[in-house]
Formats: sequence, C-alpha cells, structure tokens
Amino acid sequence: MPPSDRDAEVDAALRFLLVPGVGLGRLRQLRLACGEFARALEADPPVVAAALRVEPAEAGRILSAARGAGGALEAERAAAERAGVQFRILSDADYPELLRASPDPPELLFVRGELSADPEPAVAIVGSRRATAYGCLQAGALAVALAERGVAIVSGGARGIDAEAHRGALRAGGRSIAVLATGFSNPYPAEHAGLFDSLVEGGGALLTEQPSFVTARPDLFPRRNRVIAALSLVTVVIEAASRSGALLTARIAVDDLSRDAACMPGPVTSPSSAGCHRAIREGWASLVTGADDVIELLAESRTLVMGAQEAADRARAIHRAARPSRAAAKGSSPPSRASRGAATPAPACSDDAAAILAAVRRLGRAGFDELERELAWTVPRIATAALELELRGIVARDAEGAFRAKSA
Repeated sequence: MPPSDRDAEVDAALRFLLVPGVGLGRLRQLRLACGEFARALEADPPVVAAALRVEPAEAGRILSAARGAGGALEAERAAAERAGVQFRILSDADYPELLRASPDPPELLFVRGELSADPEPAVAIVGSRRATAYGCLQAGALAVALAERGVAIVSGGARGIDAEAHRGALRAGGRSIAVLATGFSNPYPAEHAGLFDSLVEGGGALLTEQPSFVTARPDLFPRRNRVIAALSLVTVVIEAASRSGALLTARIAVDDLSRDAACMPGPVTSPSSAGCHRAIREGWASLVTGADDVIELLAESRTLVMGAQEAADRARAIHRAARPSRAAAKGSSPPSRASRGAATPAPACSDDAAAILAAVRRLGRAGFDELERELAWTVPRIATAALELELRGIVARDAEGAFRAKSA
C-alpha cells in the first residue's frame, strides 16, 4: 500500500475507534464489508448499517462522529508521537505473521519498541497476579534461562508472575514483549510504567490494540490474552488457581492456535497451583520443570511456524483481493518476504546460531547427534540455536531430520 494510502487507512481506523460504540469487533466488520477503513469512512449510511447490522440512523451517527473526529485524531496522533508509538495495520508487511495467522488478529496495533514481522523463538510465561514467593522465583529463573538461550519472553505486564518473567528476561540481557490491555497513556498496573520503559530500552516491545485513552476494564484482559498466546510458540503457566486468566491464555494456545502449552507444578497442597495440576492431569498441558523442558517443546514448533507463514501469506492475498481497484490503479502490492528483507536487513544471528550454521556447513548435513559431538553442547542448547536458523530460513531439515544449509 503506498504511504499516502496507508496513512489514510490508519487515520480512518483511528477515527472509527474514537467513536463511542465502535469497538474492535465493529472495526473488523467495517473493513470486511468495505475492503478498507478509508472506504468505510466514505461509504453511505446504508452500507455501514448493513455491515454493522444496525439501523441507518445509528450508522449515520457513527459515520458523522468518525468524520468529525479530527480533533480527537490529532490528540491520538500526538500522544502516539510522544510515546514513540508505531501503528501497524493488518495489511502491513511488518505486521507480526504469527499474530496475523491467528483466528482473531487485531486490525490495528499500537507498538513501542522492536516487533518483527518474522516469527521468533518466543515463549509466553504467565500466571497468578497473587504469586507466592515460590512462583516468583520459578518465573524469574525460567525467564533468565530461556533469555540466555536467545528466547524472547512474552507476558502481560501484570503483577506477580508476569512482572517476574519480564524482569528475568531483563536480568539476562534478553528480549521481552509485554502485551497491555489498556492504552499507552494508562498503563496497567501504573506502578509498572518504569518496567515497561525498560523492556523497550532493552530491545523488547510493548504493544496494545487499544487507543491511548483506554483504561483498565475486566473485559479487556481476556482479549489481551489471545495476543499473548498468538505471539508465542509455547505458553507456560506458573501458578494458576482453578479459575485463572493464565489458564485461559494456555487454552487459547492449545484450542485456537494448535500450539503447545505447559504448566510448572507447585506444592501439592497449594491452591495457587491447583489449576496447573489439573491441566497437567487432564493432559492438555505438558509438565515442565525448567528451561530444558521448554526448549524441547520449542524444537517441535517449526512445522507450526511454516503453517503460520503460509496462513499469513493467504491472509495478505485475501486483503489484496478485497481492494482490487486501488491496487490495480496504483499497480502496487504489499512487499514480498524477500523484498521486505531487502528493505529492512534482518538482525545478525546469535553466536550460538552462527556456530550451528558453521558446523552444518562443515559437515554438509548434521542431526542432533552429530552437532552434539561436534560442538560438545547439550541438545536443548543446540535445539534453541537451530530453531533460530530454521525460523530465519537459513537451514532446513531433510526427510531424516538432519539440518542442511539453504543456498544463499
């Protein structure tokens, strides 16, 4: 999408979001019905009424309010500029592919920091806000161990387990992503504002699908949880009572995204871990006791990543088809993955990934056994680095499961 068209599309999406009564669901209905938010903004009331299944008078009110939201739009743009926020719409080439491939991706993301379109080794660590000392210790230790192996830590920025997971990633000098349920002007909880800034300064990211003015409401947190699960290849729960939002995140990962979820057991008499124990007993969550167990689950996720990339490509094609006249008139289409990579060079591989790649090239092809002998590393360490190379498309596995370097 040309820059001028994209700016108009972002502005139109923001205008609709600023109208009372237009939430994220209605935003999607407008885009699906009209192909683009900018076209929805220019549509007649009967078109909008049909898209939203409301009376023409209500559609007229929504259109009038959106078209007249110039002052509020300027305020939202100014708030975003002050906070260093970027806007990502679903049709953008740099929209995260794993999130785009999920059943309910946000139409518009507000992003601070670094958020790549390409999948990365990422694990969600979530759990109780009223965490025990045991839970906080385990969350921090797991985040440190995973971050030291190049795994990004995703969580919701809440008190308790979430915060300890983010802090653990920071202590290890790793990357962490916090998904907020509120707007950036009203971070929740407010006392974590400094932690959120540290995540961005440390090379991580902060993101939300809410405009800056939105404050905390109970209904926003379940929606936030689906984004946490979608950005992560594996979701790990540490301390969750029988009814827990953290368990909801894990069920989204398993039921809606066909991804792995795991729980860390706690003391058998602890109510704080009752939900984790039940999930393990029911068999939909794996039992993990540390980073090695999580890395084994990550190593099995390459097929999922390939499927997500294919789904993201199909979603982009569907979006292009929804706006044929403008694309034809401009003679343009969203950049391919190859052209996107040429425009924005990918960051360098980690040292471990570079060592794996060098070993594979020396040996011609190598499985885990060969790499273990060649490098004298543990299998989990090899799996982490090899997954990084697979996600980047630098190596691939053959029919026997051995790694081969792809041609440059």
